[in-house]
Amino acid sequence: MSYFALVLLSLSFAACSQKEEKEETPPVQLLLIQAQSLSRLELATTQVRIVLKIDPHRDGFLGFKKLFGSKETRVELLSQASAYCDLSLLTEKSIVQQADSTVDLYLPPIEVKRELDNLNHNVLQEPTGLRRRLSTNELDEIIRSRQTMIDGLVAKALEQERGALIRTASATLTNKLQPIFRDLRLTVRVHLDEADESLIQSSKSAAQ
Repeated sequence: MSYFALVLLSLSFAACSQKEEKEETPPVQLLLIQAQSLSRLELATTQVRIVLKIDPHRDGFLGFKKLFGSKETRVELLSQASAYCDLSLLTEKSIVQQADSTVDLYLPPIEVKRELDNLNHNVLQEPTGLRRRLSTNELDEIIRSRQTMIDGLVAKALEQERGALIRTASATLTNKLQPIFRDLRLTVRVHLDEADESLIQSSKSAAQ
């Protein structure tokens, strides 16, 4: 092989090597791409429980009057709520690489959403003796007429559960991200949104 051919071969090899180096994606960039691809994840669910006391005789429902004492119907209302995190909202600013090769990943806020079309009820206590039981239609009508009040009670109960729900969601999300961290051989510290972290700390303090 001539000297000229050897030079051309060496130049070609060098060009290919440089091209491969340029095309290699840094692990931190791969972390961003792969995390974003998970998109919006449902991470935790909980049931919010409230108890509604109904006395149509006392309330005057359907023209009843208060007779034979007060006998309440107690109804348990169950509503489901879920916690989500939309990882497609991650940006390059969400990932910070430290000098020791440790990576800090700052998560978007975790969203807690109540399933508005999912409200079930169970009758816990019915009137006895001379007081007539409410029919299913009557009970449904009373619940509909008090929907605004019920929504307020559910929202208040959900607020009390929010810290625990976000804590569970955070642990679930970290577990889902671990395979990506391992594949990329990265040591990653996961940070919640400041408001979420503050809420978790508050819920821990309240539980103690």
